[in-house]
Amino acid sequence: MSQKNSSTTTKETSIIPIVHAEAPVEEPENTEETPEEPEDPKPKIVEECGETSACKPLKHHLEECTRRVEESGTGENCAEEFLHFMHCVDHCVSSMTFVYLKTSNFVF
Repeated sequence: MSQKNSSTTTKETSIIPIVHAEAPVEEPENTEETPEEPEDPKPKIVEECGETSACKPLKHHLEECTRRVEESGTGENCAEEFLHFMHCVDHCVSSMTFVYLKTSNFVF
């Protein structure tokens, strides 16, 4: 029986090649310092836009709604107030973003 096993193994290895894993290649250390990622200006612009005279009343209305919902515990949500506030903020951000990019040395 052992002869049959060894002949089968020989036939299998002649049809199916044996592949050995290679040793992992070590990559050379990068001695150059990678430049720091530029800071994303959007969060700062969004915060500034939320405090503008156009968006401040909507923010106040959203905060009041949130307070009311948290206190009451009903199934009500503040989705409409949130969408109105974010629409105002997005409108402001869209105009301020290009002004910021033109005045700074921000590179894509």
